[in-house]
Parts: sequence; structure tokens; C-alpha cells
Amino acid sequence: MIKRIIQLFLILIAFLLLPSASPSLAKDAQVTALRWTSRNDGDPPFVRIAMDLNKAVHAEAAIDNPGKNFEVILRNTSLGKVATQYDMDPRAMDLVTLSEKDGDTYLDVALTKPQKIDDIRVFALRPDAKMKKPHRLVVDIPVIGAKQTYKKKAAAPSSSASPSSYKKQSYNVSSDAKSVLKGKVICIDPGHGGTDVGAIGHIGGKEVYEKNITLSIALPLRDMLKSAGAKVVMTRETDKDVYGPWADADPELQARCDVANEAHADAFVSIHIDSFSNSSVDGTTAYYNAKSSKDLLLAQMMHQATMNSLSIPDRGVKSNDFYVNVHTAMPSVLMEMGFITNGHRVKMLTSTWGPRGIAQSLFNGLVNYFSAIS
Repeated sequence: MIKRIIQLFLILIAFLLLPSASPSLAKDAQVTALRWTSRNDGDPPFVRIAMDLNKAVHAEAAIDNPGKNFEVILRNTSLGKVATQYDMDPRAMDLVTLSEKDGDTYLDVALTKPQKIDDIRVFALRPDAKMKKPHRLVVDIPVIGAKQTYKKKAAAPSSSASPSSYKKQSYNVSSDAKSVLKGKVICIDPGHGGTDVGAIGHIGGKEVYEKNITLSIALPLRDMLKSAGAKVVMTRETDKDVYGPWADADPELQARCDVANEAHADAFVSIHIDSFSNSSVDGTTAYYNAKSSKDLLLAQMMHQATMNSLSIPDRGVKSNDFYVNVHTAMPSVLMEMGFITNGHRVKMLTSTWGPRGIAQSLFNGLVNYFSAIS
């Protein structure tokens, strides 16, 4: 529990036109889930904590005099079946706990470095029936001392990871590929971009950004597909945000879905690079949402083509509810093409041949998919 509170402000989370401070507003409210993620799309980067709630609540936030203990109190709110202790990003916090006392729920954060309450954002999000989102209380905690440098240093350490040097080219493709792909509309989505650098790896003491690698794979894939007669729609072809700089996740991802949906694409392929705290972990995964039988088939064909073409560990084909898979109207797949945090893989991903080899495997997967459904 935070002691010696010297600053206090109120966060009103009721969006209904009712007295926001009314105790009855939060009666029988409950925290139903807690999620967190480290975000690189801010300056400085930040850790986002999101608590799902079954109804609107009244909340208060405070910090102690040294600035090392931060607390949010959710009044008249019980703690559901949620974990009570969390080890989050050690750059920002030592420990995060949830507890319940006298009918209130407490989120306590032991910060690694002193912070000011004005630098910590606490805000509410309305429920969204379309997106199946409940009431949410969000806390953004800055990672003190971790400044983004991508505004000055957008390039990664090798030319292949810096796709600004890429030149459009034609590829020799088989007559079979041409017969299968001619006239097909395919949307390619290079993950992240612009103010969202994505996952970060390191090579030669320099940072490598996921946004650059995904684009270095997508551009040759685009040219291979065009050489086969396909119509290719790209969510981005340069280092930019699709919706806009500093956008929240949902608008940015929906903008990518809109590109595919408005083009009436026959298939959607989102390209990503994975990451993990254990640098020995590696492999490729194909994610799909079972909104149609063709979604699974597309994921299977793309994944198998990758296994056939690349020497990379197999992490399987998995069902998931990733936003771009759920909100695209056509069969879609999200491909995680190795781990940027694995030393061996990041060398391949930033080599002159690696992104093109991955692009070829994805091209083969699309040929196999359209052959199977023709």
C-alpha cells in the first residue's frame, strides 16, 4: 500500500450521462482480467497495463513522495479471478500487485526509478460491442531513461534491413504460377512501420527494428506476385504508419484491414517477426482465425511452404484472434518469420539473401493455396 501520498487526482471512468462520482455507479463492479505489454511506439517507450471491467467505475490515482510507489484505487470494485502479482518490464517497475480491501481494488506499482504523477497516464476506454471490448482502465507507465532514437536513426545496420535502398524488379516465375495467380488480388501487410518500430533485436551492437525487416520481405514478395500477374495491394510500401503517427493499436490495425477489404482482396498476408526474452527461442508460426475453412488452408499452405524452403524451427499453425485476421473479409494469415531476439536468426533476417528467401517461400505458399482452391 502506498504511504505518504502527497499528490492525488481522480480519474472518472463512467462515460454514461450519470453523476460520475456516485458510489452506486461502481456497485458490484469487478476486475475481470489484467493484461500488459511493453510498447516501443512512444518517446520514451512505456508499459501499458489494461484492466477489463464488467462496468464503469470510479478510480483514484496517487504517488508517494519519493515517486517510487504508484497506486490506482478502483472504488467499490471487487477483484475477480485474476492473478495478484505480476513481473512486468523491469526497466519500468520492480513489482506490480492487485489486492482488494474494504470493497475497493488496489493496483500497486513499485517503480524502478522515481517518476512524476503527471508523466503516468491513466485513462478509461468505453466498451465496444463491435470489437467485443468491455470497459477498460488503462495505465501507461514510461520507461525512464529509454529514449527512442528511430526519428534520427530509421535505418537498421544492414542494407537488407533498411528497405529504402530496395529497387523494384521483375522475377522469372513459372508458367504454372502465372496461371494460378493471374488476376488474383493479394494484400500484403508489412507489420508495424513509422512510429511503431515493432520488436527490437541487436546485431553488431546496433538495434534492428522489426518494421524494417517486414518491409524488406514484403517488397520482393510484391514484385514476385506482380511478375506472376497478380494484383498486389500493400498496406504500406515505405516506413510509415498506415492510420497515422502514434495511433492506438485498434485504429492502426483497422486501417490495414480497410486496405484489404476495400480492394476486395482474395487473400491477406501479414508479415511479422517474433521476439522473446530467451534468445535461444526461434521458429516460424502461421496464425489464422477460423472465420472460414479457407483461412486454415491458407495458413497451412503458407506454413508448409516455409518449412519446405527454409531451415528454420517449426512452431506450427495456430488459431488465434489477432485483429487483422478477425477483421479482414477474406482468408488471412499472420506469419511470424523467426525471432529477432535470436542471434542466428537476426543475422539471416538482415542478410542480403534472407528476406528474399523468405519472400520466395511466402510466394510459393500463395501459389499452393490458390492451386488448392481453384
